[in-house]
Amino acid sequence: MKETRYKIYYPLLFLLIVLAIISCIAISSAKPIITYANPGSYVTKQMMWYIISFVFMFCVYKFGVDRIYSSIWILYGLFILLLVGLAFQHLIFRFGGPRIIPFASKINGATSWYIFPGIGSFQPSEFMKIILIIALSRIIHEHNELYQVHTLEIDFKMILKVLKVALPPCILIYLQNDSGVMLIIFASLVAILYGSGIQTRWFIVGGLLLGGLLLLAAYIFIFHSHIFSKFISGYKLKRFYGWLAPEATYGDEGYQLFNALLSIGTAGLFGHGYQSYIKPFPEAQTDFIFAVIAQGSGFIGAAIVIICIVLFDLTLLKIGLRSQKPINKYFSIGILGLLLFQQVWNICMILGLLPITGITLPFISYGGSSLLSYMLAMGMFFSIEEETQKDITALHKYTA
Repeated sequence: MKETRYKIYYPLLFLLIVLAIISCIAISSAKPIITYANPGSYVTKQMMWYIISFVFMFCVYKFGVDRIYSSIWILYGLFILLLVGLAFQHLIFRFGGPRIIPFASKINGATSWYIFPGIGSFQPSEFMKIILIIALSRIIHEHNELYQVHTLEIDFKMILKVLKVALPPCILIYLQNDSGVMLIIFASLVAILYGSGIQTRWFIVGGLLLGGLLLLAAYIFIFHSHIFSKFISGYKLKRFYGWLAPEATYGDEGYQLFNALLSIGTAGLFGHGYQSYIKPFPEAQTDFIFAVIAQGSGFIGAAIVIICIVLFDLTLLKIGLRSQKPINKYFSIGILGLLLFQQVWNICMILGLLPITGITLPFISYGGSSLLSYMLAMGMFFSIEEETQKDITALHKYTA
């Protein structure tokens, strides 16, 4: 049993450390490109956040996954209140009003952060996406224990239960003007519902509806752009145009993507080197950290990072599949849905394949809230594997 434990525990911890090293090197390499004051401090802060997050992960692991499931509604209620405060403050900011909610702050058009002097920023929506997966795992588990057979009526009841819990935070995050986290939560909902065992026809119908809406949106954008601008306006519309024509809109919304593509495209096989500076692009330490990696280390470095990400995801999948408890499987699928969506979208938007939405690269982009929230999930994965080991040991003793 020690051999089995070694195969699961140590690679996960090793890959987390590798991602931490990649993150710190990449953020340090971004120093010449970072447009904010004191760019050298970001790597120091990220190292500090990683130290804190590893301690936090260990505490979650010791606390135990079952205790987290049982107390999840307390966390859900607390973070709903935090999201309400930010959504309310964003509406006030929108109409030119003053700050009423203490520490609530607006950054890049979204009021998604509480900034505490001397401590730093805190983004409740990052934690809510993990808390929501935990809560939905419990809901689905309790539903499937109550109903053993999946019919359209039973599946519809479960979908309503899921939406009842998922919609409030989604609406509040939307009211903060944060579309990136909204997309991530949507992807996680699809993933966890797929893993819940509901009938495939739900996804076929949903996929056809989504495809129809996208085709309709494309038609309106091409032939009735004045109508399209009524639904998507402001900086979101500018980002959309910047994605479609970065060179033509270089003086405004296409500046960030065009410069990033130019920096990556000239990097070749081995890159321009550590802390290289080809063209400036905003948010190099967060949204565009993969562009920094590709610029500095070229195709080889970017490929190594992608391989590490894939191995990391596969390790989490293995832990989820090994678990004897269905609730842990639902949780694992939901977290993997979050991770895969963020990873694919972030890398694709930097390559110009998807619109820029402010979605960061988990465990690599700079940011304490995102890192701590995912370390909550990692602590649960270690706890799940601990439970699995105990179950397997008990089974072996019983069969012996």
